[in-house]
Amino acid sequence: MDMKIKEKFISYWEKYFNGAELPITFYYTNEARGAEVVKPSSGHRCIFADLCKARTGKSLYFDAESIGCFGGKKYLGFTTEVMENFEYFLSCGIPG
Repeated sequence: MDMKIKEKFISYWEKYFNGAELPITFYYTNEARGAEVVKPSSGHRCIFADLCKARTGKSLYFDAESIGCFGGKKYLGFTTEVMENFEYFLSCGIPG
């Protein structure tokens, strides 16, 4: 990452969105490029559990194996499959 671009963005963010957290951004690449490689979980782990690190400014690198939830794999583009009744899982908290 070009540090000058990063610093300029942060200065604009502070000017126009004073006090607001920086946004979380995503992009696709096949290389970690200095980001922390997220290790696969031994069980189910929602991607939101990892986003706490991103909110504090840490760069994270995910691949299909490091994401432990169906929604994360689907919405980050690692699969086109959707588990049965997924919409109810999201809205009602059905285990699975």
